[in-house]
Amino acid sequence: MEQNSCGSVCDQFPPLAARYPWLISQNLEDDYQDQYFYTIHNELPHYKCRIPELFGKLIQGCFYGWVVLSNHPQNNEWSLWNQVTSKIINLPTLFLEYGNYESIRECCLSAPPDDPSSVLLLAKTNESTFVCCQLAGSKRKKFSWTEMSYSKQLKRLSFTAGLLRNLTCCNDKVYALSTDGSSTSLVIQVDIMVKQKEVVITLRLFVACPPHPSYPSYRCWCGGDINFYLKGSCAELFYIIYYENKSLKSPADVYLYKLDMTSIQWEELEGKKDFNNSYQKWEEMYDLKDANLFLDLSRDQSVSYSRVIASELGGHIHIRGKMDKTIYSYHVKDKTISLFSIPSPILPTSHVSLWECRLEDDHEKAKCTVDSKVETENNSEILLRSDTNDGVENNESHLLNISFNLLETIMEYCVGVEYIKFRAACRQCHLAAPVIKWSNKTSLWRLRTYSVASPWLMVVDKNQDVITFKDPMLGDNYLMNISQISIADDKIFSSRFGWLLFESNELRHLVLFNPFTNDLRKLPQLDHNLEGLNFSAPPTSADCIVVGFTRWQYIWHVHIHFVNREPTWHMFYLKDTPHTICYSSFYGRDLYALCEMGEVIVFNNLGKRDYSWNIVEAKAPESVCGSLTQKFLTKCDQHLLLVYVSEYGKDVQVFKWKKVKKGWEKISGIGKHMIYICDTTCLCLEAKTPQMENKIFFPQVSSENRKIVFYSLDTCMYHTFDGKNIQQPDLFRTTSYLSSHAWIEPSWL
Repeated sequence: MEQNSCGSVCDQFPPLAARYPWLISQNLEDDYQDQYFYTIHNELPHYKCRIPELFGKLIQGCFYGWVVLSNHPQNNEWSLWNQVTSKIINLPTLFLEYGNYESIRECCLSAPPDDPSSVLLLAKTNESTFVCCQLAGSKRKKFSWTEMSYSKQLKRLSFTAGLLRNLTCCNDKVYALSTDGSSTSLVIQVDIMVKQKEVVITLRLFVACPPHPSYPSYRCWCGGDINFYLKGSCAELFYIIYYENKSLKSPADVYLYKLDMTSIQWEELEGKKDFNNSYQKWEEMYDLKDANLFLDLSRDQSVSYSRVIASELGGHIHIRGKMDKTIYSYHVKDKTISLFSIPSPILPTSHVSLWECRLEDDHEKAKCTVDSKVETENNSEILLRSDTNDGVENNESHLLNISFNLLETIMEYCVGVEYIKFRAACRQCHLAAPVIKWSNKTSLWRLRTYSVASPWLMVVDKNQDVITFKDPMLGDNYLMNISQISIADDKIFSSRFGWLLFESNELRHLVLFNPFTNDLRKLPQLDHNLEGLNFSAPPTSADCIVVGFTRWQYIWHVHIHFVNREPTWHMFYLKDTPHTICYSSFYGRDLYALCEMGEVIVFNNLGKRDYSWNIVEAKAPESVCGSLTQKFLTKCDQHLLLVYVSEYGKDVQVFKWKKVKKGWEKISGIGKHMIYICDTTCLCLEAKTPQMENKIFFPQVSSENRKIVFYSLDTCMYHTFDGKNIQQPDLFRTTSYLSSHAWIEPSWL
């Protein structure tokens, strides 16, 4: 058996720990036909095997402990293998009426093979056809395949002759998903009746799926794919809505729903009268707890489900991306995405199966974190939390042999996690560190002093409607419960001067909001959905201008609002502008709009009568200009900077705008400045401390130490601020946020 090397191999199922979700990679193009068993956890070895039962076989699914296999590449020889008992059931050669065996990518085993009603059900991806084989109740020599069309039945149920996908077993029945020709996905019950000489299949409407949101909660969907998935386990049926970021080919948002079969009143589903509202029986899940789901977007759109023993390893939807070499781990409760790469020796040329293995139990206690609440004005709360696992034990003994007055003085200079740990150390520290009220001037002074070194990463917790501020220097978290307005499902457009510009679903207005002072300014109503929104100054300033763009019939319109001067919007259009505006940045009263191919539209003297605009044809450098490259625009002192981040962050480059040459010039560093980038924000500020200089901070944390990740223009590597400083060339093994987030400069005015 081989572990982390390319030496010896094993010819049997390797010893896998049940507490980890394992994946199997098959390289069917290789003469040796090796299989690799591995996890996304670095601390575990991977196993290289040559299991004879898998030679030339493609794993199509796993049901009731049996693995469904087909030969590769013909896909006309099918068998079932039980890896525990080593039993194999070989089925007769499949002969389809019109051939095209590669179209079969859906399979389901209706019951264990020894059950009299057991049927292996196959479905085609290019036509409304089932192919099935009765497994029990007859001798092996009598096994035979039956090909039947379900087009007419499905058309009567959903008014379309579409396709059924995601065949799955749940509560001893077979279900499938119909998403063609309707705005609402339907769950179809596939009733299989086994007679002596034939198999009869009847389709029934079971339940409507929840309607999908009009747009993801935060990340730019931009017309990417929306995929729907169905998976059953025991008496639970899961429904997944997956949004894809069109430009990055990565998850933009994920929604998870569950239907508990044991709680359904079946008589309610008999007629169509209640069917239109049957989607209400689904429960949206905000925590997957001790289980994991797997999506394979690269090959067959398959879905797998497994329970894990250790709670800290559960709660994820692991997604194998379309790029074939990437796994995105979506944490349902935290709404975060961790990026992992499939190891290069394991990267297959044909298939990676997310296999539902049944393994022995492996228990481990989950770790806890220490929390502390701090009251704020308007009965809201701030929760301070450390991401480290160094939980402080509450001990009644006195840890510090100092006077109580001196201890109180020390506590006055503590803030954040230090305050929490001191308060939890012993009873004396607890008494010396009372609950902080934000109305207290000393407490407010502490937070102001503590926040001057750097902007914070602000993340909105959709489930609890809580805002988290993450300090990039120490990695500490500050959780604020805001009662003024809910922004959990709102789209943030821009963040500057400690203010957020976003569209409030609650108020149905564009608003400017300072979360530190609870100051909120509603903007006038507008009949258009604006893109590229930005503002020039704090809303408390008389010079604050809000600018946004709309596109209608290939003509871009510019909308301008003077926040403190006029109650309306002004609009003018850009003639003969085929360019796509993707980012904008203010430079005093001038606005620079970055176009898709690197062109720049310059708006001079906005807000004055002599305003003007012109397009500067400045193409982006070919070395980094790709379809998966992110572009960010920001002002640095007297210069305009362009930041390019390539796929998976493997290449980060900074360019400076040259007015004379009217083009971009690559630079090697930004000196004493620091840049903060995310989907909505690009800030460039002068560093307050030397260790912050010449760095670009990302809205991601290390998956290992939960610290903010930054890119050093000195080392051309990614790092974090802590004793275990990571050093890596890309953004793999980092975690990003799908919830609304932005870099924000703390402002208490």
